Amino acid sequence: MNVPNTLSLLRLFLVTPFLIAVIYNYHATALILFILAGVSDFLDGFLARRLGQKSLLGKFLDPMGDKLLTTVAYISLAIQGALPAWLAVLVVAKDIYVALGSGIAYLAGNVSEFPPTVWGKLSTALQIIAVIVVLLVASTGQGAALAGPIFIATGLVTVVAGVHYVWRGLQAFPETSDKTDS
Repeated sequence: MNVPNTLSLLRLFLVTPFLIAVIYNYHATALILFILAGVSDFLDGFLARRLGQKSLLGKFLDPMGDKLLTTVAYISLAIQGALPAWLAVLVVAKDIYVALGSGIAYLAGNVSEFPPTVWGKLSTALQIIAVIVVLLVASTGQGAALAGPIFIATGLVTVVAGVHYVWRGLQAFPETSDKTDS
């Protein structure tokens, strides 16, 4: 196993202690773990490109680690009331729709690569910033005024990214099918 894949696995394994920290209101610890996961995400991609160690395993581990951490963060923080439930629903629903659509497109043989878009990257960045702000507010009491505007921006960009991914996915399918079943 190469270094980038090891970092992706580390990110997957950080999800459990992150969730435990959130559940027990150790928000400063959760913030540190979340930042560590973010650093590992940056490093695994950077090293995979820099060292020429892109792999099939990494192609699955990297997004799986990202989505698992994001999903756990949004659901657990929404349950605690630290961030709005509507935002958690938007973030998780978008990831589910994109994953299902990607799976369908892949299985149908129409698409084998799902490169991120500018909207997807911006959505991810805002989602990360929102979690960091929530954890900072919960652990320090500072920055609460930033939360509302960040939640709104994150929600709007997440919706745009989701719609854009669906639109792109639909473009991969031909208008007609040779098969007679609908």
